[in-house]
Amino acid sequence: MPMMTGDQYRASLVDGRRCYIDGELVDDPASHPLLASAVTSVAATYDRFYDPDPQAFHPMYLVPRSSEDMQRRVEAMGHSDITAGTTAACMALVEVAPALGKLRPEYRDRIYEFVEACKAADLRCSEAITDAKGHRRRRPSQQDDPDFYVRIVDRQRDGIVISGSKMHITGAPLVHEQVVLPTKSMKPGEEDYAVACSVPTNAEGLTIVNTTNAPRGDDTRHFPISHRTNMPEGLLIFDNVFVPNERVFLDGETSHAASLAHALGLWERTNAVAYSGSSADRLVGLAALLAEMSGASDRADIRDLLSEMAIFATMCRAGWEAAMKNATVNEDGTLSPASIYISASKYYNAELHGKMIDILHDIAGALLVTAPTVADWENEEIGADIREQLGGQGGYSAEERLKLLHYVRDLTADTYGGWIAVTESLAGGGQYAQRLVTLRHYDLNEAKRLAKRAVGIGGELAEAPQAAGVVV
Repeated sequence: MPMMTGDQYRASLVDGRRCYIDGELVDDPASHPLLASAVTSVAATYDRFYDPDPQAFHPMYLVPRSSEDMQRRVEAMGHSDITAGTTAACMALVEVAPALGKLRPEYRDRIYEFVEACKAADLRCSEAITDAKGHRRRRPSQQDDPDFYVRIVDRQRDGIVISGSKMHITGAPLVHEQVVLPTKSMKPGEEDYAVACSVPTNAEGLTIVNTTNAPRGDDTRHFPISHRTNMPEGLLIFDNVFVPNERVFLDGETSHAASLAHALGLWERTNAVAYSGSSADRLVGLAALLAEMSGASDRADIRDLLSEMAIFATMCRAGWEAAMKNATVNEDGTLSPASIYISASKYYNAELHGKMIDILHDIAGALLVTAPTVADWENEEIGADIREQLGGQGGYSAEERLKLLHYVRDLTADTYGGWIAVTESLAGGGQYAQRLVTLRHYDLNEAKRLAKRAVGIGGELAEAPQAAGVVV
């Protein structure tokens, strides 16, 4: 089966799916003003990678067996829309396929058959993992409303029936399959909540309620990033949705619910960490340009701020390189970046990202949010004054300065910037989750052994510690 073109992708969305936005039922996402630009972004990816060869496929479905495979996958994802990144759900399934196969061999077979089917049909999938959760201190089975977590409400000979909801599902109305995974570990007695499966977006009983960070202004030049790269987020409501057996990957085995959540966390964070270095480099470049345009690039305090941002960018890249240097391989030969470095890097990035944005804003100044629009610059009556008053230093024109200011505002200080600020920290699990995963994989016993040797306790011989490569 050949890959889809952008137009074929657009047509594939008109399939009877029930999608709402701002209280309106949307028959065709491509025709709605708040969804159209996101559809265009995804369609552009389809056209960019289209190959009529029946064996061709988007590299997001390349299951990495080597660092070269991983590099090819990462490079392709960098030229793709966000829905290509949400195929992390498929990689999570592949990651745990060997372990699930030991529970029931058909689980492993179903996973590979499903991923191959998505690959062959050139489909997009979501990461449907976060439940509504209700009362956070109660277990799924203790909730006042049992549908606060997605659960199995009926088991039939040819499949299962599920109800409940999943929240914060990026690209939900624009993908073809909603890959449902458990949000956390489950305990005995919670078998109905230990469920993993895939549901077509147009499945009977599935409704998607959407929000979006798409700009609501008419002049897209005022939103140079978000008018092109916005993406809706969906609330999935499952109301007695039937799932055939071939799309069920976990059915009641509480012992393995957590492994799916952890695997998705790894691959979701991997997408973020892989590009964190280049994203940080872009922030450094924006800050340097802002300083140049205001004639402040040689000031000592500005140089100091830029050096701090440069260190951040360098460490972000180092985290990804360390994760690949220490990559692991599962029983089926799938290569995965080292979880400890992925989680530690994700934590580091999220912890300091806000500070880097503060530095960027400090260099930009208040003009970042008070600058006239491009339409003002073009106006015959006031344009000349704007060109005179807002011209940048170093030979930069007022138009170039305004374009830079609006880019930085859209990226960091408007609706899209707010979405980035939240997702930068919470996507792939919040900071607490990153600390837990890092400590779980950190060799604490070896650290204690080194400390005992240094002190000379616990049967260890004392030895002089080393600091900065010098014996003390």
